[in-house]
Amino acid sequence: MAIAYPVMMPLHTLTIMTCAVALGSDGWPSFTATTARWPIDEGGNGRTYAVLMVDGAWSWHAARELALAAGGDLASGGSQAELSYVIGLAQSASAFACVGPWIGGHRPAGGAWVWTDGTPFDGFAWSPGRPAQSNVLESALCLVGDGAPMGTWIDALPGPDAGALVSSAVVRWDSFVDCDHDGVPDALEILSDPALDADWDGVLDQCPPIVPEDIDQDGRVNGVDLGLVLSSWGPVDGTANRADINGDGLVDGADFSRLLAGWTG
Repeated sequence: MAIAYPVMMPLHTLTIMTCAVALGSDGWPSFTATTARWPIDEGGNGRTYAVLMVDGAWSWHAARELALAAGGDLASGGSQAELSYVIGLAQSASAFACVGPWIGGHRPAGGAWVWTDGTPFDGFAWSPGRPAQSNVLESALCLVGDGAPMGTWIDALPGPDAGALVSSAVVRWDSFVDCDHDGVPDALEILSDPALDADWDGVLDQCPPIVPEDIDQDGRVNGVDLGLVLSSWGPVDGTANRADINGDGLVDGADFSRLLAGWTG
């Protein structure tokens, strides 16, 4: 039985971007993306979300592959607050045609329901009569609005021909590179229009090249990078650590000095 609770519409301005990518050798479909950040001062988690919409049905796996390629993952709805926010964003993007977007809940064949981000799965928002798919089949979650109580999800076979006809997905980023400071992950912009990265270096051509001092690769050398140096101070533990700017195996005053020399603010 689904728990009824009000849907919280996002209160901040959404950035709308229209993407027109022909399906080519990279395999990505044309899509539109509505992006928004859930502000902490509005009770959110500070993360950025996007509703991706394609022309025609696509599979849960295809949606997740695109999400991962954009540096994010399919969003979870592991709490009532996050699910309400995701539903409100999807409504704003008009993503409830027939059924709503794919989200990050899935169940391997014969397995248990899990969220892609590792959040424990609590089936608090099942639509009445769900789950309905056999446990021996792989299933995935999509939101449902038309013809069912708002604020619920249903289980569906993850393929595009399974009857759900899902044509959208909600993606979430924990962090991302945004060198042009428009609030949209650069990787998503490049997927939407590969011409924005004509030299294929993973950076928007309009942005300056990423320098070693830009530890978080956001296009700026500032207090965030300084914090990363200070929190990594000492010997590098054998794994790659961008805070070791000069690559000598130690995060120390030499790296601190290079960071200050490259400071952009």
